[in-house]
Amino acid sequence: MSKKSTEIKTFPVPFASIEIKDNFSIFTNTASKKELIHQALHFHSQGNISEAEKKYRYCISEGIKDHRIFSNYGSILKSIGNLKKAALLQRKAIELKPEYAELNYNLGNTLKDLSKSQEAEIFLRKAIELKPN
Repeated sequence: MSKKSTEIKTFPVPFASIEIKDNFSIFTNTASKKELIHQALHFHSQGNISEAEKKYRYCISEGIKDHRIFSNYGSILKSIGNLKKAALLQRKAIELKPEYAELNYNLGNTLKDLSKSQEAEIFLRKAIELKPN
C-alpha cells in the first residue's frame, strides 16, 4: 500500500509588518478517491474483511460515490446478519448504477432474507430484465 504525498507551495504573506520571504512545502499523506477505492477492493479480494470494512466505511464518510463500495460493504453486512443496513447500502449502489443486474439481484436476495418477498421479486425481475442469461 503506497501513500502518495502532495506538495503544497506557499507564497510570502505579510504578517505583523514583517514579510516572510521563505517558501516552504507541506507534504500530506492523503490518498486520492481512486486509491481509496482500490485499497478497499484489494483488502476485500484478499479476504481481509476487517480492513475492507474499515476502508468502505471511510470511503462513504469521505463522500465517495462508487457503486462497488456500497455493494461490497452491503455484502459484508449481509454476511454478518445486518440485513437492514445491507439493504440500505445495496439500494444506494443501485441508485448509483441502476443498469447493473448484479446489484438488483443482490438487493432482491437481501430483501427475500428480510421476508419482503414482494419487494424482492421486483428487484429480482429487474436483474433478469437487465441480464436475461
